[in-house]
Amino acid sequence: MLIVAVSLGTAFSVSELLPYVSPERRMRSSRLKREDDVHRSLVGEMLARMFAMGIEGLRNDEIRFEQGVFGKPRLSGIREPWDYNISHSGKWVAGIVSRKGQRVGIDIQKMVAVDLLQARYSLSAEEMEHYHTLQPDAQLHYFYDLWTRKESYLKMEGIGLSVPNRAVFSEQYALKYEQSLLSDQLPDHGFRQYPIDPGYVLTACSTDFRFPEQSLVVRAKDLAEVFLRRCREQEETACNRRDEVTVP
Repeated sequence: MLIVAVSLGTAFSVSELLPYVSPERRMRSSRLKREDDVHRSLVGEMLARMFAMGIEGLRNDEIRFEQGVFGKPRLSGIREPWDYNISHSGKWVAGIVSRKGQRVGIDIQKMVAVDLLQARYSLSAEEMEHYHTLQPDAQLHYFYDLWTRKESYLKMEGIGLSVPNRAVFSEQYALKYEQSLLSDQLPDHGFRQYPIDPGYVLTACSTDFRFPEQSLVVRAKDLAEVFLRRCREQEETACNRRDEVTVP
């Protein structure tokens, strides 16, 4: 398992990257108004493509994505069962890739003020009862701790918005509230949080309990340079092979 956190604090060339991402990503990026949103979108796809190159040994132009029943992205035509997931918030993009045969989910959130309506929408009755016993600063951390656990779990399961957040870890769902914070290791999956930035919460969820001790933190500019170099090397190798075939 590998967990990567990419900082968007450094600029990279969008125009150089666009030829190496999917047509769908290019179209989506063209519709985004804010530069930060474009960067988050492209970094997420770069991470997924780097995972696919490393695990499947694919060239970038061989990589194709598809979606599960509830919209979770996955690689098409993989030889071995492995899973990945991407999340972004604020100035960070996070990615996780599994070992073979395991499932993963990840969620990162920038901690901003939470109003009561949002808390009621996201937390179960039992969670709200505990929320009200806390001081404001503790409420904020409690909310985002639970929120990222729920999101990473739902993303691991690939069911996303089909289940309301307030139902996760409640009596009405597969997990019980009392398990959600008392243990990071439940019978069929575990959680791990990584402190990459004081203003953010990053939580990973997996059926594999062998979480790395630390996440790999990289700059977006460095990731883009490595990705572009690998893509161009692949193009050069493919071109040389074509030339060898055509030489009489």
